[in-house]
Amino acid sequence: MKLSTSKRNLGMGLVIYGICFLLCWVNSTPAAMITNMHSMRITEGDIPTWTAGDSWTYTINPLSFSSPNGSFDGSIDNFKQTVSGKSDDTYTISIFGDISGYVDVNGIQGELTGILTGESQVRVSDLAQLSSELHSSGEIMYMWIPFDYSMDLFMSSSPALEVYDFPLQIEEWQLSGITTIAGSFSIEGIITQSFEGSQWIDETVECVTQEQLSVPAGTFDCYKIGRETALSWFSTQVGNMVKTTVDQSDENMTVHLVATLQTYTRVSQPLTVTMDLSPSVVIPGASVVLSGDAVVASSGDPVQNGAILIEIPSVGWSWTITTDSQGQYTMAFVAPTITDDTACGREIGSSGVLVTCDSGSLSGYRVQTLTTIQDTAPETPSIQGPTEGKPKISYDYTIITIDPENDPVMYYIDWGDDTNSSWVGPYESNENVTLSHTFAKKGSYTVKVQSQDIYGAVSDWGSLQVTMPSAASVFLTQWFSHFPFIYHLLQQLLGN
Repeated sequence: MKLSTSKRNLGMGLVIYGICFLLCWVNSTPAAMITNMHSMRITEGDIPTWTAGDSWTYTINPLSFSSPNGSFDGSIDNFKQTVSGKSDDTYTISIFGDISGYVDVNGIQGELTGILTGESQVRVSDLAQLSSELHSSGEIMYMWIPFDYSMDLFMSSSPALEVYDFPLQIEEWQLSGITTIAGSFSIEGIITQSFEGSQWIDETVECVTQEQLSVPAGTFDCYKIGRETALSWFSTQVGNMVKTTVDQSDENMTVHLVATLQTYTRVSQPLTVTMDLSPSVVIPGASVVLSGDAVVASSGDPVQNGAILIEIPSVGWSWTITTDSQGQYTMAFVAPTITDDTACGREIGSSGVLVTCDSGSLSGYRVQTLTTIQDTAPETPSIQGPTEGKPKISYDYTIITIDPENDPVMYYIDWGDDTNSSWVGPYESNENVTLSHTFAKKGSYTVKVQSQDIYGAVSDWGSLQVTMPSAASVFLTQWFSHFPFIYHLLQQLLGN
């Protein structure tokens, strides 16, 4: 059976384009719309490390679209995303689902049933979406006659759509990039249509709060994220989206879907790798210490002399070191300038640091985010306290500084006698901090103090001149201060 009118073909084409639009949402929302959670960066909200075999299964119901030309109402059951592999800095995500629904186009009505398959490429270091392809095939029942349909949909983003800005904290940030869509749709004997287009994405995303949410997969602490037409709940325990709702309506189109997590699986790696970046939020050029360990997951034994590959893919940096006899590793490096497409507030950019351990046939890896920020150094600290005193007696000295961004600060005091306080703190900006010191010998000392905020910006030196005369000198000085006429008499006699 053929439909001869171009009006019906056009109407069907627009509805199919709407279905494809829905599927774009379906593919992107389980791994999208995430921002940050705490004003102080924390590892609890950091980037999840995905492993081959990790999977998330959703029910997408309802899945609906309507326009003046027609509508689609249906669902996708068993919509499963599985990490099928990892190559360099890219995860491959396989997609499968069962799609069904009711199509109504210009009086043409029928049940649609089919399957949805596909694959996505996602960056390991920040879960930015590189590209996706979706394929669907099945039947549309019209007038009790089944018609085969097929659909191919290809999407890519330039630059890669960095929909996450780890680690998570409450804030607003900008999501931007160009997404290109191309594909085709055909119904046997009725319509064959190709389509392509691009969309510039430029919108503000807001992480609203953290709240507990119950879904069939369980009850989870989630980060609630809002966009103009969508809400999403993300769980670091799950490592992905727990629920997403989309409601978009204007004079041309209405879209509505709800995706809910049914089950999920997180797979253990053969080697368990831990990782710590200290600090994890820094100014470019600051020193960062990376440390951790590697153990065999099955036995808990430390990996001795394991090969450790450390990478910062966004800047192309890499190093190779080995674990020690306890399975531990450590390395210091200078923080690079990291830039990305999700800048917000003081952030310059963020990117995952990837640590991979190989030992024989076993391997494991871990990802953690390093963030570089714009930062202003604290003001030159002041130091107040006794400028004269006796050796071997402890004296209190008070130091204070103000940080322009009100960041907590640390202090380093060089006492001028070949000793120092090392870095102490952190303390609040504009907080009086008292430290004690004992000078062992008489002499004159230049006490210097420097401050540094928690992100690594260092102030100029403040100083104080301190004199520690002998005990006799202190006594005479104090005695003459009480009897100044004797001091002047001695001056006259000595002058003669």
